[in-house]
Amino acid sequence: MHPTRLSRPARPARIAAVVLAALLSVFTTHAAAQKGGVTFGALVPLTGPMADKGRTAEAALKLAETDILGYLAASGSGGSFSILIEDTGSDPQKALAKLKKLADKGVRLVIGPASDAETAAVEDFAAGAGIVLLSPGSAAQYLAKKDDTLFRLSPSNTYQAEALTALIKQEGNTVMVPLWRGDTVGDELVVHAKARFRQLGGEAAAGVRYDPDRTDFAGIVDELDKELAQILAEKPSAKPAVVFVGGNEVVPIFKDAAKRRGLAGLPWYGGDATALNDAIAKDPESAAFAMRTRFASPRYGEGGANVYTQIERRIAKETDLFPDTQSAAAYDAVWLGFLAADSAQSMDAGALKRFIPLLAERTYGVTGWLALNEYGDRREDWDFDFWALRQEGDTFFWEKIARYQFEPGMPKELYIGSPRK
Repeated sequence: MHPTRLSRPARPARIAAVVLAALLSVFTTHAAAQKGGVTFGALVPLTGPMADKGRTAEAALKLAETDILGYLAASGSGGSFSILIEDTGSDPQKALAKLKKLADKGVRLVIGPASDAETAAVEDFAAGAGIVLLSPGSAAQYLAKKDDTLFRLSPSNTYQAEALTALIKQEGNTVMVPLWRGDTVGDELVVHAKARFRQLGGEAAAGVRYDPDRTDFAGIVDELDKELAQILAEKPSAKPAVVFVGGNEVVPIFKDAAKRRGLAGLPWYGGDATALNDAIAKDPESAAFAMRTRFASPRYGEGGANVYTQIERRIAKETDLFPDTQSAAAYDAVWLGFLAADSAQSMDAGALKRFIPLLAERTYGVTGWLALNEYGDRREDWDFDFWALRQEGDTFFWEKIARYQFEPGMPKELYIGSPRK
């Protein structure tokens, strides 16, 4: 069952009306002048743990390719456009091998990779080979660097930490207790979340960090239980909440936590890797724990304009899957790259690096305003949706329960559609 949707305040009419399609007429003369063909590459996880995300991203890329070909035909430019899609297998080293394969074919602009780990594995080679990367999925702050060849259309993890702590605080919790996978992304997100929660007037406990290769979680769940017991012993009025930052290991962790009354009676929150997580929904024990604790996780939010809904429906029609928002960002990435290449009349990395920020500043895609900051990362117009598990009969499904919304020139706001009981 597809997740139900939370109604949300409408975006200002000016944003809904100014979409990428309206910008195309500005570039008609460029497209008409470009007689040769343009070929992009794409690094997509079609197999491995991120395969579902890869399938919807692949569909988005093919839709963008079709739409650009339609635009070129309508403009009478005589140009051609294609995307060479390579499967990364959700593996950083395979992503690097596939990027080298694309480089050997002369590709100089690549959409992807989808994850931070894959992006970290390929960024140095890309820069050395003169390849521009337009990633729709990477969001780790540690990858934000000036004057590189990486541009990213997902909001930074610093924004995710901001959204997450806003909900935790809004729901009356006074102490944030993190439990997290000790990799670069997990460490970074927890550091930002702790700092942000303290800024909001809350307390951030030390929490429990575990090794990424760990498979037995009973010991770390015991540590978490003891820390929470100590927090309440020292301050009975405290209202602690657990924040889990990790991946599919959430299932065995939930099973262990369900055996401890103290942990099962607290509110739990997650990161973007556990939003709409099928592993939780498909396991009855972990699903029951997620519902009992109203486990809420943020994910890069769905766009509010009609063009987003149209792309979402087109992707779902092709895949029979609920599209990840980053798949819509992949569609935007193709158009942004095409407009930059067309305007620059070149696939040279230096020319693309100059034109991508210029075009992004003036482009509203299906995911909103594509403006970039000094690191080449998304600067404006980002939202985070929060998802919690629900049950209907014997079926578990994800429901949107809140949204943290940010739009240019407007205050950030948290909209709660399903308050914690």
